[in-house]
Amino acid sequence: MPGIKAVAAPGHTPGHSLYVVESQGKKLVLWGDLMHVAAVQFGDSSVTIQFDTDSKNAAIQRKLAYAEAAKQGYLVGSAPVSFPGLGHLRAEGKGYAGAPLNYSGLK
Repeated sequence: MPGIKAVAAPGHTPGHSLYVVESQGKKLVLWGDLMHVAAVQFGDSSVTIQFDTDSKNAAIQRKLAYAEAAKQGYLVGSAPVSFPGLGHLRAEGKGYAGAPLNYSGLK
């Protein structure tokens, strides 16, 4: 599909990918299982879990994704992040902090 591409991000599982959606000059990157526990891994991207099939690569991919998202300011989506699961990243100290989108509910 135009505007949607898969980007390899090996480490968590074989074939793990991020999905990049771009339209009208805006960008959303869907992380899948790039991270698992936001409260821990935003502060220290090197923390891995037993489910990562290649812990070293998983940590590298997470570090790269965090840095790019914070630098470029695009929207990210990840199921392991608290509701609504969409937001932006910003550098904070030696790690990162998530800034979730505001949710106003349906009217």
